[in-house]
Amino acid sequence: MNKTRIAKWMVTVSVTAAVLGGLVASTKTAQAAPKLKLEYKNDKSAKKDATLRIGYADDGSFKGVFAPELSNDAATSEVSQFGTVGLFKIDDNYKFVKGGLADVDFDRENKTATIKVSDKANWSDGQPVVARDLVFAYEIIANKESGSARYTDQLANIVGMEEYHAGKADAISGLEVKDDKTLVVHFKEMAPTMGTSGAGYIWEYAEPYHYLKDVSMKDLASNDKLRKEPLFYGPFKIKKMVQGESIEWVPNTYYSQKPKVKKLTVETVSTSQAAAAVKAGKYDILLNQTPQVYDAVKNEKDFVQLGKPMLYYSYMGFRVGTVDKDGNSVMDKTAVTRDRALRQAMAYAMNIDQVQEKFGYGLSYRANTLVPAAFGKWNDKHATGYKLNMKKAKALLDEAGYKVQKDGYRTQPNGKKLTLTLMANKSSKNFEASVKNYIQQWKELGVRVKLMNGRFQEFNSMSEKLISGAKDFDIWMGAWSTSSEPTDVAANYSKTSAYNFGHFVTKENTELINSLSSEKAFDENYRRKQLYKWQEYMNKEAFIVPMTFTHSTISVSKDVKGMTLDVSDSDTLWSNVALTK
Repeated sequence: MNKTRIAKWMVTVSVTAAVLGGLVASTKTAQAAPKLKLEYKNDKSAKKDATLRIGYADDGSFKGVFAPELSNDAATSEVSQFGTVGLFKIDDNYKFVKGGLADVDFDRENKTATIKVSDKANWSDGQPVVARDLVFAYEIIANKESGSARYTDQLANIVGMEEYHAGKADAISGLEVKDDKTLVVHFKEMAPTMGTSGAGYIWEYAEPYHYLKDVSMKDLASNDKLRKEPLFYGPFKIKKMVQGESIEWVPNTYYSQKPKVKKLTVETVSTSQAAAAVKAGKYDILLNQTPQVYDAVKNEKDFVQLGKPMLYYSYMGFRVGTVDKDGNSVMDKTAVTRDRALRQAMAYAMNIDQVQEKFGYGLSYRANTLVPAAFGKWNDKHATGYKLNMKKAKALLDEAGYKVQKDGYRTQPNGKKLTLTLMANKSSKNFEASVKNYIQQWKELGVRVKLMNGRFQEFNSMSEKLISGAKDFDIWMGAWSTSSEPTDVAANYSKTSAYNFGHFVTKENTELINSLSSEKAFDENYRRKQLYKWQEYMNKEAFIVPMTFTHSTISVSKDVKGMTLDVSDSDTLWSNVALTK
């Protein structure tokens, strides 16, 4: 839904294995996904003064920091999409087009982007959205005291951004406010993907400077003005909230298009209870369904299933480095997981195909690279990723000097004991069962893997540990909902990216990532070939091992009108959704 407009989100992993016993070796992959519709047509008349009830299937809670610049969890993105919308309108290919709350024009010769804010853009307190609000969003991201993880190489391409980020300047010189409604962004270099939503060169949101200017940057994320009483320029605003659990939304009377429902409620529901809630008619729409929930409700006569391939991948990551004093990734010479043979062997030992074939319900399947198949031609379909091959996995470790001892476990080439600590979030029983299954696979390989502190971690504390650069784990499991620009997947793993949780840094990786935004990359064929090379390189290095791609599905009551998953309608979606009963 809304999250594709944001640079990147860390999300929980949910694998659909109720019981993992009885899996057998197979070379088959999961069955093809069922044909899913993007839109539900309902020709009945809309009901006045209706309340739209929305469930969000998740086994955690949303953090509730209602600012994309400071939020790091997918759950907050999903439950806030009724008020938080992108400034720019996009087409089906995620390209910027005219007609949004703001329009953007790029000037390659002068290395600028001119953003014009529409007069129809207003905050929910009645104040207009102005150019200073856009600048403020950039300042939040670039100010180290805010704690934002959104600062990237793409944004550092704005003139004066690096100086502001380093605390050497009081303002970002490349952000020129021409008038209240016009912002000119000056770049050091132009990039070929700038016209794509999610590419990261243009920040696509604003923050109310008039409302937040008196809050210090270091207190912003914890302040009630963002957590309890935030302002929005989308179709709805918050009336009341149970933090982390539910929100009641009412129309933003200053929004240009009046919503078709009087009230909208959204609440989190555990994945184990989501199907029963749909069958009981508790919700009109259920978002973020797992494949297991989809399978349980797909034949409900009062509901239809909408869905599409997700810009998403789940993965296993190896911590091979840490962060320096400037927040940049550096390799850790003492990390056991720096050995590529070990990483590759553990990847070959995973029986991902079997898990997905048996329990994926046709919606999820083993990933071949880190670029989701939903990106079409940008995914290198010739790449195979890591199929189960225990013989090859054992051979890799044998050749690298990992010797099997009497207890069946291997030692390191230097003779020291080999025990790896795995960090995985506390989630559904399905996911937890799958992780235990992989630990057994690694046991067969001869590698001892233990859960951190002997248990699954709370998701928010796990994400904080990843972002902070902690060193008390060796492996973790996670997932990304990516931005809508395929090359941004690679940018996620740059030396300066806060999302390079494994802290992998090599000259070749840096050169490949930089090539994707080079002058040559204005040629799309060149850019795609370079992205293929990056996918191949990442598969070889295996510090991030792609696990699964999936399809998103939502349950929609047949009494709902105007519901669509078409991205070109995302900016007006929630003002158009109505009920007919």
